[in-house]
Amino acid sequence: MILNWNCADDTVRCLEAVRAGSTVPEIIVVDNGSSDDSIARLEKVEVPFTLLRLDRNLGYAGGMNAGIREAHDRGAEWVWLLNADAVPRPHALSTLLRHEDRFAVSTPLQTTSAQPDDPNPEPYLVSAMLPKGKVRPFRCAGCAEGAHEVDMVTGAALLLRVSWVIGVGLFDERFFHYKEEFDLVRRIGDAGGRIGFVCGSEVWHRRGGSLSGSSPRARYYYHRNEILYVRKHYSRPLRRLLFGEPIHYKNVARSLFRIAVGTGEHRRRSLAVLAGYWDGLRGIHGPTERF
Repeated sequence: MILNWNCADDTVRCLEAVRAGSTVPEIIVVDNGSSDDSIARLEKVEVPFTLLRLDRNLGYAGGMNAGIREAHDRGAEWVWLLNADAVPRPHALSTLLRHEDRFAVSTPLQTTSAQPDDPNPEPYLVSAMLPKGKVRPFRCAGCAEGAHEVDMVTGAALLLRVSWVIGVGLFDERFFHYKEEFDLVRRIGDAGGRIGFVCGSEVWHRRGGSLSGSSPRARYYYHRNEILYVRKHYSRPLRRLLFGEPIHYKNVARSLFRIAVGTGEHRRRSLAVLAGYWDGLRGIHGPTERF
């Protein structure tokens, strides 16, 4: 399943890569209320797939939920959730499915570079352990074992067993953008599902394609949703924020400094960070048009 939002070129590239794989699934493209000519361009694609059109942008969580419901109605056992700006390597899905009896949710090794055909793309972090709730990165660029059980996976290519996703209640659409994957995978893990990082599988991903990570709006969602996640998963969220993760102090201090001395886009991003923290503490959720 591929989520499209004003990015038909990326979606078609991803679609063609999936169709060229050694294991070819039934493909659903969810158009998340695109405002450009995506629909017209996708309807001209000759590669077979199902186009599911949404009337408005429901965010990553809402768009993927629509596709998961469609897959569930069709009797699918698994869903592979792909960002449009991802390019799976030919054996990516077949390698993930070798571990279908082991994991309820898994993700491949994910790499990034300027172009998917670059000879030496760099792996980036998509898995972690959570001792006492603290995130400890887990990295493997590929090994003989091929897969590792971890506490958390995120990224642009999650493979999920549909029964587990339905059982824990789908993505939480209040997050809208950022942290919704982390939240869903944690709920699956808390319910007893095993989580896998399959380093023997690889998907290239142009990170930040849906919303530039450096934009004020992205900064707002990122920091707001970090707070919403803590509020949701910890019985004493304020204590967690004050004493468990000192990075928040650094973020706030850095933003205040940049507001005082910065101008233009740097100042807007810093204001967005502070607004995100403030709205997260107040429990504000969903989409924003503020930045």
